[in-house]
Amino acid sequence: MKRVLAAILVAIMTSCAFTACNNSEQNSSTADHSGVSTAPSVSETQSEASDEEKDPYEHLRDIDLGEKEIVIYVEDQSSARYYSQEIMPNDLSPDLISSAVASRNQIVEDLLNCHITEVRTRADGEMRNNIYAEMMGASSYDIVMPYMPAAASLAAEGAFYDLTSFDVINLDRSYWDQRANADLSIAGKLFFSTGDFSLLTFDCTHAIVFNKDVVNSNPDIENPYTLLADGKWTLDALYRNAKLATYESDGEDGLTWGDHWGFYVNSNYTTTMFVGSGERLTRKDSDDFPYLAVKTDRATEVVSKIHEIYTDKAATMQIEQITNYAGSGYSDVWSAATGAFADQRILFRSLAIVDLAELQAYDKVNYGLLPTPKYDESQDEYYNIVSCYYATCFAIPVSVEDAEKSAAVCEAMAIASTETLRKNYYEVLLKNRFIKDDEGEFALDLIFNNRVFEPGAIYTWGSLSNLIPTVAQSGNFESTYDSNKDSISAAIEQTIAIFKDLK
Repeated sequence: MKRVLAAILVAIMTSCAFTACNNSEQNSSTADHSGVSTAPSVSETQSEASDEEKDPYEHLRDIDLGEKEIVIYVEDQSSARYYSQEIMPNDLSPDLISSAVASRNQIVEDLLNCHITEVRTRADGEMRNNIYAEMMGASSYDIVMPYMPAAASLAAEGAFYDLTSFDVINLDRSYWDQRANADLSIAGKLFFSTGDFSLLTFDCTHAIVFNKDVVNSNPDIENPYTLLADGKWTLDALYRNAKLATYESDGEDGLTWGDHWGFYVNSNYTTTMFVGSGERLTRKDSDDFPYLAVKTDRATEVVSKIHEIYTDKAATMQIEQITNYAGSGYSDVWSAATGAFADQRILFRSLAIVDLAELQAYDKVNYGLLPTPKYDESQDEYYNIVSCYYATCFAIPVSVEDAEKSAAVCEAMAIASTETLRKNYYEVLLKNRFIKDDEGEFALDLIFNNRVFEPGAIYTWGSLSNLIPTVAQSGNFESTYDSNKDSISAAIEQTIAIFKDLK
C-alpha cells in the first residue's frame, strides 16, 4: 500500500509539473520569477546516466595510482549535529553509514590501486587557514572538503583547481549534483562542488515537519499532506493553520515557550522561505556572472508575507528566542524545539534534514515531512535551499603534488558513493527509518529534486547573506536594500573580476 500511494502521488505531481512546463513555455514571465537554473532532477539525471553509460568507471579503469596514499582533509564535529562521516567509518555514525563508507572506499581503492585516509580538523577555521598557508608550498592533502563558505573564500584566493579543467571528471553525470554545479560556478569555472559523496550537503537541506497528532486534535486545521498533493501548500496555508494551533496552555500569562505554537522557525529559515517562494538573492546572466536580484515587485510582496509570519507572536515562535528551557534538560534551543514538537505543542517546525535524527529519540512522536511552502498556488515548483554553512564539497588544492590523481579519486569517490553511501543514507536511513509514511517519502523526493545552492548565502558579498533575516524581523525591506545594494553589487563585481583572471 505504501508504494502504491507514493506512485499515485508522483503521478499527480508529474501531471501538474507537465502542465506547468507547458505553461512556462507560453509565458516567459512565469518562468523568470522561479529564479533557478535548469538543472535536471535527481531521478532524471540518474536515468540519463544509466542509459548513457553502462560502466560508469570505464574512463578510470586504466588509471593506476601505484598504491598511493590519498589524504582527504575533512571537518571534524563543529557541533553536536554536523560532522563529517563521508570519508572514513566513524564511531558516531549509524552502522549502515559506516558500512557504506567502507564499501565505497574498497571499490575506489581496488579500482585505482590507492589507499584512502582522512585528516580531521581540530578547531573551527583550521581548514581554511591551513589550506591558505600551504598555497605557495606543498599541500599536505590530496583532496579537501571545506564548508562551502570557506571554499568560496579560498576559491577567490586562487587556492583550488577549476574542476572543469579535468577530463577525468564527468561533471555532467548524476553522481555530481547538477544543481550545485549550475549554482556554484562563476564565469564558467567551478572550483568546488558536491555530489553523492557529501552527506553533510544532504543533512543541511531545509524542510518542515508537522505534528500529525496536533492536526488530528483540531478539526479546523487542514491536512498538510492534502495541501501538498493539491499544490496548495503555500505560505498562507502555513500561516492560517499556524494561527489555529497557537494558544496559552502552560498556566502563565502571555504566550511563552511552554505554550502551544503553530510555527517554530529559526532566523535563517526566512531566507529559505524567500528562496522557496521562487525568489533568489542572486541570478546569473548568459556569461555565468552573478548579479543582485533580490529586489523585484514580487520579491517585495514575498518579504512582506515572510515578515508578517515571522513576527506574529500569535502564530510563530522564533527558535533563537526560546528561554527558560535549561531546567527541562535540553542542551540548547534546538533540542528544546525538538522536545516541544515531540510533546505535541508545535504544529510546524522548520529544520534541516539532519534534525530528523534527533526526533528518533522520542518513541511516540507522530510527524510528517514537508518541503518549504510555495509563495502562492500559481508557483510551479517547490524549492528547498541547502543551508551551506555546514555543507561540504570536494576541492583540489593548487599546491597538490599530482592534481590529476586527485581528480581521478574525486570522480571515483563520487561514482562509487551512489550505490553505497547515498543509497544507504537516502533509501534506508531516511525513507525506511526516519520517514513514517508514503506522503513523507513523496515530500522527501520533492525536496531533494528541487534543492537550491544560493551563492548569495555562500559568498561574503556585503550583508547579502543576512539581508532576508534582517528585513524579516524589521520589515524595512526598501530602506535596508537601498542602503546596502551598492556595497553588495560592488562585492559581487569584485568576485567576478577575480574569477575571470583565475586559471
